[in-house]
Amino acid sequence: MQDVLLFLRETVNELGGKLVKKLVHLWGVAALALFGFGCAHSQKKPTMTIERFQETHIGMSEELLVKTYGPPFNRYYKDDGLVIYEYVERFSMGSAERRIVESRRYYFTIKDGKIISKQMSTRNQPAYEPMNEL
Repeated sequence: MQDVLLFLRETVNELGGKLVKKLVHLWGVAALALFGFGCAHSQKKPTMTIERFQETHIGMSEELLVKTYGPPFNRYYKDDGLVIYEYVERFSMGSAERRIVESRRYYFTIKDGKIISKQMSTRNQPAYEPMNEL
């Protein structure tokens, strides 16, 4: 009887050890997968694009704007209680310098928690550096 109990105890320990190893392995794989997924999504993408700008509408809530497109690049608080949210989208050329060749700025004027106006401005960088004038 003692031999049977000893055999059962060793079998359970062995199976339990294998189970623990499998669980640790599965947790490790899951952690790596989540880390990889997080890294893939952590690349900085513009929070606002021309398409997204066109999706917004007058009367949209401030809360929905931030929830959908993320926090703004900047907030400007005016004396009359208006808040202007600024989102920036940049376009670069070349991989070595990552020189910004164009930037778009999207502005949303917020009053009482709602968008009351929106506008966009585009700035193109010159294709050359101006020389000093003589």
